[in-house]
Amino acid sequence: MREWNRFRARNPEARLVLLDLQPSATTQVVDREDVLNVGGFSDQVFGVIADFAEGRLQADHWVGAIEAVQI
Repeated sequence: MREWNRFRARNPEARLVLLDLQPSATTQVVDREDVLNVGGFSDQVFGVIADFAEGRLQADHWVGAIEAVQI
């Protein structure tokens, strides 16, 4: 995280995506507005990463996605 903060200081618009192919209960870095942790992999990952890179993925994205599910 120390190196990411140094890099981000030089590149304030940079974003970091951490892709964990085998998801677990822990992550390498906590989520924040410039960091996205992805656990697992499918074709959907590319869309999520694209949305994050373009700034279309908000911190509460998953709350909204879950609430949109009709039961």
